[in-house]
Parts: sequence; structure tokens; C-alpha cells
Amino acid sequence: MPRLPAPLRLSLAAAALAAAANPAHALNVLLTNDDGCAAPGITAVRKALQDAGHRVITVGPASNQSGSGAAYAVPDGRTRLVVEPLAGGADTYCVHRVKPTYVAGGALDATNADYIGSGSPVDATAMGLKIVGPESGFTPDLVVSGANFGENLSDSIPHSGTVMNVLFAARRGVPAIALSVGVDFAEARSGFPATLAAFPKAGAFLARVIASLEATRTPGQPLLPVAHPLSINYPIIAGGQAPAGVRLTMPGTVDSFTTAYKRNADNTVSIEAGAADAELKALARTAETPAFLAKFITISPLDVDFRPTPLARGLFNRSHRDLAALAP
Repeated sequence: MPRLPAPLRLSLAAAALAAAANPAHALNVLLTNDDGCAAPGITAVRKALQDAGHRVITVGPASNQSGSGAAYAVPDGRTRLVVEPLAGGADTYCVHRVKPTYVAGGALDATNADYIGSGSPVDATAMGLKIVGPESGFTPDLVVSGANFGENLSDSIPHSGTVMNVLFAARRGVPAIALSVGVDFAEARSGFPATLAAFPKAGAFLARVIASLEATRTPGQPLLPVAHPLSINYPIIAGGQAPAGVRLTMPGTVDSFTTAYKRNADNTVSIEAGAADAELKALARTAETPAFLAKFITISPLDVDFRPTPLARGLFNRSHRDLAALAP
């Protein structure tokens, strides 16, 4: 094949780059998290998604709400939400909780007696789906939650705001992906530099996952089965080395570390991290924690259906018929 002229080679290269940067089916992505609307993880993922050509609206809690799980502002008549644009952040919003007596434009900090504090992760996801999206003419094709500051594996899923965000979205009919990046607790005093360095890499990996899902989905169908959002955990490795590979996994029974509690002389209780427990042998080959500890990126589908299987329900009903005969 004859060598192409340099100008033509350059134009073809530019066209290829443009095609890579602008996918055939750019998505509307609602981006949220539990670390806060301006956290480094969500900022890195936002850039990665935009670099891939997707339109992104970010709605996050005003400050770090890690470990708050599926908490949300209940309709108790005592709480309202404020969705405030982030200064200097286009299409980025921060969610606060305030008292009913809050006056629009008042300070959104502790100097205001009517300020309660940050919204929760699920508050933020709800505001993205129910308020910001409709007001912006933005219907999300996908909800992304993360990248979280720390892995969210198996036993930690119930208290993870990052993962609860995607379960909340999925139960409202929107495909969703949670992304979490590992931490090394030995780096706590230095600010977790390895995690910070991994955020852009994890964001780029997420963009590749989305591109792969987009390339293989049936036209007219959602990017993912709505009932099965994904949880991706991206490990960090000393020296900035790449992960060992990618494993398709499932949630197991143990986290990547144990939490140790110790009563102190002053009656406080210390919270420390210890080594991971062993996974059940029956799950060792498929569970996400062993693969993550072996430095693989793990991708686990979740199930939003809290109901037992028909078999489990039938067994329960047959063995506990007496419960239905109890006096109300």
C-alpha cells in the first residue's frame, strides 16, 4: 500500500481522535458520590466522562458523607433541601439541608442557625433525578456514583453511600454504575497520595467500560439491565503500577479489612483497621474481595430486588404458618 501524503495522514489521525473523543452515542450522565460535590474523585471522573464525549451534570452532597448508606431527608416537615451551584463549576451542584425557616440566600454554613448541614448521597441523587435533571431538560441515560475515596466491597455495601446511590437510581428505572478506588491505610497521614493518583486512571477505565457496554448493547435498550447496576472497585498498587487485570465478580461476605473496636480508659472507643477475614470457600473464586486484594479491578453486578426467591418465600411460609395466627 502506497504511503499517504503527510497532510492526509494528519487529517486522518485528527479524524480518528475526534471519533474517539465523540462517541457515536454520547450519553447523558448524572454524576454523584458520597465524598462531596467538589471531591477529587468526582472531579476526575467528570473530566474522564467529558473527555469521552458524554454530557455530564454533577449533583453531590455539600460535604463528605461517607458511610451514610441510603440515608435521606425524610418528609418530616422540619427539613428542606437547597441545591446550590458550585462556584466555578459548570453544571455542578451541591446539596444542603436547611430548616423550614431558612431564608433564600442565607449562609449555607454553621454561622446560620437555620442551616442543618450537608445533604446525604441519596439526597443528591434524588435531586439530580427529580429536580436538576428536569429543570435542565436533562434525562440521564446513566447514573455514575464516584469515584469513591476507598473501596466498597461486599460487607461494606450496606453503609456505602456510593453504592446506595446506584441502587436508588436503579430502583427508579435508571441504569447505574458505582466506582470506588482503593486506599492504603498506611497513607492516612500523608493524605492517601496513591489513591489521588489513581482517580484519573479509574475514571479513564470507567469511560472504557461505558464504551464497551455502548458498543454491545441492542439499539433502543438501556446501557445496562436496570435491575442490575454495577459496582466497580479499582485497586491501588505501590509505585503507581497498573492493576493485575479485570475480574468479573460478585459481592461476597467479607470486606477488604476488618474493623476493630477498642474501649479506651476515657470511655471512648477507638476504631482501627485490621487484616481482611477469609472469604467463604464456596465464594472464593467468584467473590470480589479476594480478587481485589490480588490487585485486580473487580466488576460486580448488583441486584436491586430485596424480595426473597419464590422458593425461599415458600419455605418460610410453610415453616412459620403459626405467625399468621398471632393476635394482632
